[in-house]
Amino acid sequence: MISKVHYQELRVLEDFQHFSMQQFDQIMATMTFRKVKKGQILFFEGDKRDRLFLILSGYAKIEQFDVTGFFQYTDYVRQKTIFPYGDLFSQENYHFTATAVTDLEYISFPLDIYEKFSLTNTQQMKMLYQKLSQLLRQHEVRLRNLVVSSASVRVTQSLAFLMHEMCGDDGKLPFGITTIDIANMSGTTRETVSHVLKQLKEEEVLSFKGRQLTFLDKSYFSTYLA
Repeated sequence: MISKVHYQELRVLEDFQHFSMQQFDQIMATMTFRKVKKGQILFFEGDKRDRLFLILSGYAKIEQFDVTGFFQYTDYVRQKTIFPYGDLFSQENYHFTATAVTDLEYISFPLDIYEKFSLTNTQQMKMLYQKLSQLLRQHEVRLRNLVVSSASVRVTQSLAFLMHEMCGDDGKLPFGITTIDIANMSGTTRETVSHVLKQLKEEEVLSFKGRQLTFLDKSYFSTYLA
């Protein structure tokens, strides 16, 4: 059930603020609220793409394998974020699997009503275009960095993206991460990741203990985001 607090919080999000009150209320009437534990699957790759998800608290990981089953794409979704946005008005199925990497609370709602109301609203479509453009830009930068020949640089750049997109002022990654996860993000091996992490810890620019990653020198990693 959606509470009055949720109603007020969602109304001011840019994802909903351009809808009329009547449209917003109709979307709210279709929403479901869920609490799930760490490790819970939100949806699988290939499932029918019929709902959008909004994380209220916690974080989720998205993963996609290629046809060989060897290459894996890994990324993370932060709270107060609606996903998946990338397939609006197009794909019929989810193209990745979403898993809770912390205990989380989320709201889901039917995709068709959101698309229907968006198509009739110029400001809403402009907002969606801007969000998708920003998403495309982020992936362009990531792709550019992943073709760097140095595997150690790719690892450091992937860590920089994690810091920029997921960490707060304290520099702590708010969920546990493994060397395999970082390797998947960097397009390299776990051994290379372990070697780079060891170097970065010796340089005292980060801490990595028991899957908990903390960026001690954020300015060091910021240079890899340019």
